[in-house]
Amino acid sequence: MKFPSVAIIIPTRGRQESLKVCLRQILPYVTQHSECMIVVTDDGDAHETRAALGDEFSRIQVIQGPHRGPAANRNCGVAHSQGDLLIFLDDDCRPQSDLVAEYQRAAGAEPECGVFEGRITAEGKGTGFGDTAPSNETGGYLWSCNFAMRRNLFTSIGGFDERYPFPAMEDVDLHFRVARKSQIRFLPTARVFHGIERRVGRKILRHYALSHLLYLHLHGLKATRHGPLFFIRVLVHEAIFGGRRYLRGQAAKDPHHLLLVIWTNTQLLLIALFWRFHPYLAKKFFPACCAGCRSIHASFAD
Repeated sequence: MKFPSVAIIIPTRGRQESLKVCLRQILPYVTQHSECMIVVTDDGDAHETRAALGDEFSRIQVIQGPHRGPAANRNCGVAHSQGDLLIFLDDDCRPQSDLVAEYQRAAGAEPECGVFEGRITAEGKGTGFGDTAPSNETGGYLWSCNFAMRRNLFTSIGGFDERYPFPAMEDVDLHFRVARKSQIRFLPTARVFHGIERRVGRKILRHYALSHLLYLHLHGLKATRHGPLFFIRVLVHEAIFGGRRYLRGQAAKDPHHLLLVIWTNTQLLLIALFWRFHPYLAKKFFPACCAGCRSIHASFAD
């Protein structure tokens, strides 16, 4: 069996310590296999990251990102890499040491499969309603912190859509497009652990909502199955089951964030009900707070 050459793409921004933890897990394997390379693409200051990594990580290529969000940053990493199989990780995950080998073995054994979706295990205990971590124990999500795709397929679909300026929905969009072109194989042995992250406040939810609306604008409510019924289900889940789960886990800090989540999804439901007017309603409910918001509003106008 012939193993494909590999490029591991890790976007980062100002998280050198967690990046080191991630790199230490996979560096021994990469060092022993000349067909593997790691590209860290920094949307902050690449010079600072190179200095922080030091001699321990001298083999790793660190490049300057384009400062246009994680979608553009990942594409930038791909453009500066070589390798037939692209593995995408995040700087705040802890991959198992055999992750790269598992992806190589699977890609060599199944040449007809274009995408391999890795397992993501949330670790740690949240303390509030804004604490979250991506989880993918059984497949079906293709979260950007752990998957592999053949370069020719990634290129054919145009990579990540750079119209998504925030870390929200860009991987859902990629999943939607790639599922039409390739089989996606869940690979539970290619595993990463992802810690809890606190994401609270109106700005976070505004960016999520606008990213979700952009996804619907580009692909349509019917094709994505994200019509009014979808948002009703989300509301019920967050208001009843989600709140109960957090309380049961004694993670009741930031209760205002749960109310903001419910209100944001109510606004998304209203926009879905009156989709014909979504460019106007998006500006009314989610006014721009930064250049990224303005770029999404401009996409609605187009």
